[in-house]
Amino acid sequence: MVNRPTVADAEELRLAAETARAAAAPGNELVVAAEGNISVLTPGDRLHVTASGTRLGRLQPSDFVEMSRSRLLAGIEECTSDAAWKDVLTGGTDAGTARPSVEAGLHAVLGEQLGAGVILHTHPTPVLALMAAGRGEELARERMIPDHVVMCGTRSVLLDYVDPGLELAKQALRLVREGEARSNVWLLAGHGMVAHALTAEAALDVTLMVVKMARLLLAAGPDAAALPSSEVRRIASREDERYRRALLRVDAG
Repeated sequence: MVNRPTVADAEELRLAAETARAAAAPGNELVVAAEGNISVLTPGDRLHVTASGTRLGRLQPSDFVEMSRSRLLAGIEECTSDAAWKDVLTGGTDAGTARPSVEAGLHAVLGEQLGAGVILHTHPTPVLALMAAGRGEELARERMIPDHVVMCGTRSVLLDYVDPGLELAKQALRLVREGEARSNVWLLAGHGMVAHALTAEAALDVTLMVVKMARLLLAAGPDAAALPSSEVRRIASREDERYRRALLRVDAG
């Protein structure tokens, strides 16, 4: 059943909407018009995701739709057509109720893996430019500065282009079930990126760090010098950096 958000989640949704509006500022180059979406995953089975066609730059708490994560996950496994997936997204909805984003399934999959928190999906110009240049693996695999490791972990997930919606959710679920995709950053070729953190502010911080690294790689060219893998592992395991990551509310995978 798809419902409007409950009063119990009002503060989380207010903060998520506020963060989404900040993310949509033109200077960030994260989204245009109705690109992108954001979700709040609460303990238990609930997921609040933005309604389809919503502009992040104008997002209000009332623009979220409450869904069942277990229903979405079951639908991802069972559906074989976009029509069937639409029925899962809109099942039990009253006439006139906003339709949830078609990417709700992707949010449910990442919530299944990473737990409660906030997921921010954007289409950053620098990230898309780097992937269009065939350097997406570089952005996923390499770490350029210590804070890149702190915010994004030792490696990000990179997916080749998959049709957004059901097919993307199926691909993501397969990778998660196979244990190949433990990361708080997913890069989606020809599409955008997804960031997970414990708060909306932290999800935006993670997103902006990835964008910063994409800009760095574009400016430095294909011979950019990355941190040695031994140094990346050392930074990730340092007690002071784990402490800082906890303060920043980042789950870096």
